[in-house]
Amino acid sequence: MKIGMSLGISPRESITHAVEVVKNAEDLGFDAAYITDVQLSMKDCFAALTLCAVNTSKIKLGTGVTNPITRHPTTLACQFSGLKELSNGRGILGIGTGWTGVYPIGLKPATIKYLEDSIVNIKALCDGGEVTGGEDGQPYSMPIANGRFPIFVAANQPRILKMCGRVADGVILMGGANEEFTRWQIELVRQGAQEVGRDFSEIELHLWATIGIHDDIGQSRDDVSHWAASQAETFSKWKTLPDFLQRFEDDFKRAGAAYDRSHHLSSNAAHKRVVSDEFIDFVALTGNAEACLEQINKLGQLGLDGVTLAFRAGAGGRQARMEEISKTIIDRI
Repeated sequence: MKIGMSLGISPRESITHAVEVVKNAEDLGFDAAYITDVQLSMKDCFAALTLCAVNTSKIKLGTGVTNPITRHPTTLACQFSGLKELSNGRGILGIGTGWTGVYPIGLKPATIKYLEDSIVNIKALCDGGEVTGGEDGQPYSMPIANGRFPIFVAANQPRILKMCGRVADGVILMGGANEEFTRWQIELVRQGAQEVGRDFSEIELHLWATIGIHDDIGQSRDDVSHWAASQAETFSKWKTLPDFLQRFEDDFKRAGAAYDRSHHLSSNAAHKRVVSDEFIDFVALTGNAEACLEQINKLGQLGLDGVTLAFRAGAGGRQARMEEISKTIIDRI
């Protein structure tokens, strides 16, 4: 199983420093680095990915994640064709319906149909084919096409998980580092693949979660509470909660009311205080190194291809935390 990392470039961090972080992640054995695309609260992911592509040689590079609303599908096809060229094929388009990137500017997330059509069209353009779109219904193509790149879709609800089974190269399983939740999600992807006669084994499965390694469980939870709050806020919008999430309904209501998207995934956000310890332990990897490793291994037995970790810098900075994960997790997987 592969271990990746995700990071956002905050206003306090330089893009060049983020590139150094990714270079160090490559040296420490991380399989992939995904950079967040939230245009108001974080610095530009594509500027960083371009620099990462020419300053690394092995690590896979992707958006974590972008969307087809603020980034038109033709723009994404062109951008990732460029990243594919610069990285010698290491680019991964991580895409979702949009959330923190679209709501603050008065837009709505993509419908699942539009996201699915966008993925199909991006693949067609990158194959050198024509796509018909727009109000005039005229076909267009992309002469700079240089072949496909992997498209991984961020998903956690039934309809989008089934859509992943139909068209995605990989699925970014969002929501929580919990076996029951992850098993439920994987089964929905499998159903989507079966509906169109697709080989389920062709689809990569990557769980995205946060990790807070610390001998003090209180500190461990505090390190990941900002991520837990962001997940709780998304669950507050679900029309129907599966049985295993219903006990956290109060967490979701509090997060939905308190969440400030201008401080999305900020470790200083006030809204991180609204979620319970029980929910944090459900949604995140918490405890000491042994406890976190045990949970990752249990999740891996469900058939995951990889786990992508988000984490705070913590004492000693992000480099110290990456070294800790490399030594206690990556070297032992």
